[in-house]
Amino acid sequence: MFRSTCLLSILSLLSTADAFSVSRRISAPSTLANQLNFAASSSTCLNMSEEETAEEAAGTDDASNSGSAPDQNDILNSPAFLKRKLEVLESDIAAADEELAAVTERKEVAKEEWGPQLEALQREYNNIQQRMTEQNQEGDSDAKVRVVKGILDLLDNFDRASGVIVPETDAEKVIESEYKAAYQSILDQFEKMGVTEVETLGKEFDYELHQAVMQMPGTEYEEGIVCQEFQKGFIMGESLIRPAMVAVAL
Repeated sequence: MFRSTCLLSILSLLSTADAFSVSRRISAPSTLANQLNFAASSSTCLNMSEEETAEEAAGTDDASNSGSAPDQNDILNSPAFLKRKLEVLESDIAAADEELAAVTERKEVAKEEWGPQLEALQREYNNIQQRMTEQNQEGDSDAKVRVVKGILDLLDNFDRASGVIVPETDAEKVIESEYKAAYQSILDQFEKMGVTEVETLGKEFDYELHQAVMQMPGTEYEEGIVCQEFQKGFIMGESLIRPAMVAVAL
């Protein structure tokens, strides 16, 4: 718009100049003044036009710079970008679901093919484990039985000696009491190991636990009842270490 105004001013000045050429013969000083005014106006219009062009160019550059460097956050949050991101995520989820379904199908096929064999192997493993446990327990029991049998020989010697030797002096009585204490300590250890004595006197004869050495008539016990014990028997759990040697009443 400013350019149009300047052009109108220039045309007006040109018209004035034509008029001046017609009447210059009449007034020369007036013509010189008009020429100076025309030159000044033209220069002012040209300067203002150049300034306006520079401002428009600067504005155009700013707009182009602002358009060429958009904010990165605006791009990441734009609907188009978010929509594309959602599409990618949905595609990944669908691919994972398909892979999971394929793996599940392969597992079911393998289970049908190898399931019976795996179950048989599991049963065999359980049986082996159970046998090993039983063998270990039997091994522990056998070891305990061997140890107890070895100690029973000492107890038998003590029983035989205590039945023959009668302490007379106080010193002998002290020794006897110490031996009895040691003997009871051994029996206590047997009990901790699960070893107990076989009951005899007054009990009905049991061929699994008792070994009859003789039969005795005319006793206070009824027939078939153990009336005397000659050697102690011991048992550990359900395992018989040795039977008790007894006499049975007739």
